[in-house]
Amino acid sequence: MDQLIPPPALEVYDLTKRYGDHAVLDNLNLKLPPASLVGLLGPNGAGKTTLLKSLAGLVKPEKGTIKINGHDLSTQESEARRYLAYVPDVPNFYVELTVIEHMELLARAHNAMTDFTEKSERLLRRFGLWEARHQPSFTLSRGMSQKLSICCGFIRPSKVMLLDEPGGTLDIRSVSRLYEALDEYREEGGLAIFSSHQWEALQDFCDMFVLVDRGQTLAVGGLDFLRESADLPPEAGLRDIYLAFMEDDAGLDEPAENGDEDTARKPEEPPVGPPTPPVAPPPPRNAAPSKSAKPSAPNYRKPRS
Repeated sequence: MDQLIPPPALEVYDLTKRYGDHAVLDNLNLKLPPASLVGLLGPNGAGKTTLLKSLAGLVKPEKGTIKINGHDLSTQESEARRYLAYVPDVPNFYVELTVIEHMELLARAHNAMTDFTEKSERLLRRFGLWEARHQPSFTLSRGMSQKLSICCGFIRPSKVMLLDEPGGTLDIRSVSRLYEALDEYREEGGLAIFSSHQWEALQDFCDMFVLVDRGQTLAVGGLDFLRESADLPPEAGLRDIYLAFMEDDAGLDEPAENGDEDTARKPEEPPVGPPTPPVAPPPPRNAAPSKSAKPSAPNYRKPRS
């Protein structure tokens, strides 16, 4: 008997966000399956942070549709947010609350108190915050604040987790434990999307990659598909793939002096939005599959101009 292919965990259609005359997201389209770890890659100013904030409902686009686990984020916001967790690159906390109180606040807000005591201790011990659980948030270092943000992301139930540079301020051991937690999240059927510049770890860890530039999707797929699309040999690594796609999509101005990631670079001419990426059979994965049928992986490559 044929197994049913589960629907996408995330769907994005014609997503557009402008700041003045500059399109940070320009008719961006994307479909991603459940039970997957996805690396979001692109140069400074490509639109990665704006994309993640839009998916999290923190930035309102001019047009486009975002569906989280089948629920429209615009018209079914409460239902969509029930399946969504977001870990920002710069976390903001209530100064009067302690580490454990922040986690309890999130758990209560999402009706996740049933196993809170056990789950919060497991998370805090995993990320080295157990001894600091009664400290107020303003006493935490930058790295410890990032760990707390990650713990808050995992303390509540979700099907899609968005992480913006989650390992940028973490020590090596904490990065390893983050990847362990994300691997468990995938095995439970979750889709995790995270931006990072840790190439070696991403290459060995992610099921697929989303390459973006100038607010558009350049390519989506696993390493084998991306190598073939970029006309690279089988031994080419993620760094080589990335450079090949970025050189092929060259022609941007230099970053502006203000250093803002999503407004620094502007296209010389308005780009044309790509079609909705098609869904194709997935490449083989090293990770053990979940109990449900294996999802389809959306392999897509922006047509050459």
